[in-house]
Amino acid sequence: MMRAGRLAPAGAVVAAGAMLATLHGAPKEPVYVGSRACAACHAGKGMGNQYGLWLHSRHSRAFAALARPESKQIVAISGLRQAPQEAAICLGCHATAYNAEAWEKDDGFRTEDGVQCEACHGPGSEYMSEAVMRNPQEAMKAGLRMPDEQFCMGCHIEKGSHVAALKSPQIDVKKALIEIAHPLPKTGREPGKIPGFPPPAAGQAGHKYVGAAACGSCHRGEMMGHQYSIWRMGPHARAWSALSTPAAYEQASKKGVKGDPQSAPECLKCHTTAYGAAHADSSTVDEGVTCEACHGTGSDYMFDAVMRDKRGAMLAGLQMPDRQTCIRCHGDKFDAAAGMAKIAHPTQPPVARNAGPEPRYKNPLNLALRPGSQELWVTCEAADSVIAVDTATRRPLAEIPTGGMPIGIAFTPDGKLAFVTNRHDDTVSVIDAAARKVVATLAVGNEPHGVITDRQGKYLYVANTTSGDVTVFDVASLRYLKTLSASRGPWSMALSPDGQTLLVTNMLARFAALRAPFVSEVTAIETDLAEVDERPVVADANLMMGLTWHPSGRFALATLNRTKSLVPMTRLLQGWTITNGLAIIWKDGSVDQVLLDEPNEGFADASDVACTPDGRYALVTSAGTDRVAVVEIARLLALLQGATGYQRRHVLPNHLGYPTEFIVKHIAVRNNPHGVRIAPDGRFAYVANSLDDSLSVIDLQRLEAVGRIDLGGTPEITKHRWGERLFHSADITFRHQFACASCHPDGHVDGMTYDIEADGIGVSPVDNRTLRGILDTAPFKWEGTNPTLSRQCGARLSVYFTRLLPFTPEQLATLDLYITTIERPPNPFRKLGAPLNPAQRRGKVIFQRTMTNDGRTIPQQDRCITCHFPPYFTDRHVHNVGTKQPSDRGGNFDTPHLNNIYDSAPYLHNGMAATLEEIWTVYNPNDRHGVTNDMTKDQLNDLVEYLKTL
Repeated sequence: MMRAGRLAPAGAVVAAGAMLATLHGAPKEPVYVGSRACAACHAGKGMGNQYGLWLHSRHSRAFAALARPESKQIVAISGLRQAPQEAAICLGCHATAYNAEAWEKDDGFRTEDGVQCEACHGPGSEYMSEAVMRNPQEAMKAGLRMPDEQFCMGCHIEKGSHVAALKSPQIDVKKALIEIAHPLPKTGREPGKIPGFPPPAAGQAGHKYVGAAACGSCHRGEMMGHQYSIWRMGPHARAWSALSTPAAYEQASKKGVKGDPQSAPECLKCHTTAYGAAHADSSTVDEGVTCEACHGTGSDYMFDAVMRDKRGAMLAGLQMPDRQTCIRCHGDKFDAAAGMAKIAHPTQPPVARNAGPEPRYKNPLNLALRPGSQELWVTCEAADSVIAVDTATRRPLAEIPTGGMPIGIAFTPDGKLAFVTNRHDDTVSVIDAAARKVVATLAVGNEPHGVITDRQGKYLYVANTTSGDVTVFDVASLRYLKTLSASRGPWSMALSPDGQTLLVTNMLARFAALRAPFVSEVTAIETDLAEVDERPVVADANLMMGLTWHPSGRFALATLNRTKSLVPMTRLLQGWTITNGLAIIWKDGSVDQVLLDEPNEGFADASDVACTPDGRYALVTSAGTDRVAVVEIARLLALLQGATGYQRRHVLPNHLGYPTEFIVKHIAVRNNPHGVRIAPDGRFAYVANSLDDSLSVIDLQRLEAVGRIDLGGTPEITKHRWGERLFHSADITFRHQFACASCHPDGHVDGMTYDIEADGIGVSPVDNRTLRGILDTAPFKWEGTNPTLSRQCGARLSVYFTRLLPFTPEQLATLDLYITTIERPPNPFRKLGAPLNPAQRRGKVIFQRTMTNDGRTIPQQDRCITCHFPPYFTDRHVHNVGTKQPSDRGGNFDTPHLNNIYDSAPYLHNGMAATLEEIWTVYNPNDRHGVTNDMTKDQLNDLVEYLKTL
């Protein structure tokens, strides 16, 4: 049943709308009605066969095209985990109303109809009646949209992922518009409709044709070989629409068929399926030659219970086609074998040419020793699993599937349960350690990393990096207890030897005013009460990740980065801009800092730290230089105790010479070491080599690597793997001070604003931008001057950062490939297809609005959705939105994509807006960045809530 526009659901109308409603009646929200509703008038020769032309176009097959093997390749290139027909980024251009709520789509609307009329002309419920459509001005007021070339380019702009997979040239929009043109006839216009089937012949009863859509309700998706989509892409699905083409009219005329071929019985007998036969209402002429043309009327065998019994299905009318089936319409000369091969639709999904099995790496990250055993458990981010290793035999014992992208791991004190954080899923997997299986899954905050229990095993703590908090559970019942506020990016957790204090590192520094000093925070939790006790600050530090307590309990050690982002990057080569070090966090909350870099050798990306049981050494991993530094604690303490207060505050945190006094050795390990754990007896240490799929075994008496434990990853080094190694390696820099990952941990941001002096010292400071899901959002750089990632990471990097060519052309291509596949995590504020809450729904109205609160028309160029066009919510052009500051060269900046915007603060080109709200309350005084000054505070809050769902 088709309904006209519906009253906006509760909460969907903004305050101004409510006032207007008082004057003009309750406003209606337009509803997508679907292409078949449009066909109620736009079918037939009298309307230029517009519906038939659309059915015959690629737009109608856009959703089905996502079932092609190449679509899966595009998804992989773009760093998406979902199937193409389920990924919002794909559906944004391949399906109409992909992100609309259920109430915004009429009962007859079908996503599988692809890019429908309303994708270009807007939701049609309010303008679709003949009375409105005959008045162009009224139709436009009611929501009818007439797309132009710029609108088309929102989806058809060149995409690197599509070029790579399809080798398709850039679209010529002018030519494409001509190809899909569907003008009305100049004379003789007469609204038409899809013709109905004639009544069945006398005596026909029993089995009925149910139509292809009914078959497609089960025969879709990868598990069914995308059979429904394969049919939609084939010529049979276009058999009826083919009758609207000039060629069909010419052929019909030659055969003496008069009138419209789409209504002629002589044509419909072969170009449709249920002509003159018993059929259900779901079987329609416009579906063409459907599944039942070959497999027989489906009313009795279509049910899942019947279809699972092949013999029973055959008895109920299921037929398997043969040559006779084909030649009924195609004639005796038809090569049935070749024809059937072309339309084959096996239950297994199609495979791309030359596609072999995908290499599966492990990417081990963090380690935990299972209490009361010799087992060492390793989280493997790329394999979505945990591997248990026998430290005695140095062999893997078992691999246990977890959630997506496991990061942190911890055990209960008795070793019976293991807890694993899953960054991609926002969950914790609870594993029965003996049974080696997941027994429960806990929902936590966004992108969880660290996890730990208290000494008694009473509380479980989970550090949620993106939501900036710590979730607390009762271990015995696995019941949620509370959420504690941390700082920006809580990462690792460590429990003091007395069990009273739990420290949490935070990888991102606190927000600071533009060009002002910043500080990081360590969150201290009192475990008896599961409450935050204090928040020690660490000046001028960021990227605090690894954390451990010294066995004495006097202090903890944390890895850190000291990014000199307040000065131009003129000293980058000398190891001044990005330095790596350790924080010594004393029990009273005071903090000292020292560097781990040395004058001629950096210690890029210090990732984890662990102390030996006797307290003599601390081992620190350098993910960028593939080394472990051995810090002699006594020497470190002596250095601190012998320094003056001024030296401890200003010299030791910045001096490259002092590390040689307390680092007694560097131990080479394998690619990209992260987690490090030391056996309770202090004999061996184990290091997770993330990009080697192995563990290094370090003999702590000899201070040497004495073994490698292979975790079973693919030995082949693919281009993607090579690029991943290049991204995380500090070999690109003269003294190995930093890697690409140093500023983009987890492929994301470090929260810093940089003054890259190549454009002038003190000029144009820029906010660091995320690399997650950026492939099809070119151009790059805030000023939009880099058209490709290869230029961004090649020529730009050599001029601005390394002062020498960092990569060979071959290396650059592999790095480019890797960066494009960095995944964007699922949006926790709205899952695909989930309904919006009232605030988000009101915010969507604001985002898409065309009128101000006082009834003024907002110019097209000033509407949010004009520049932030879905599905990436960027038009990929530069604009002047009035945010130019005195230190900026110019005022034109690239339109950033809004996907996962909730997770990329600070905002604007130089990071001067700490929150989304500040973009408009502080930095949009003249309404140049959208028209926002007429909004109420509640409206702006609603807009922000909607933006967080993108």
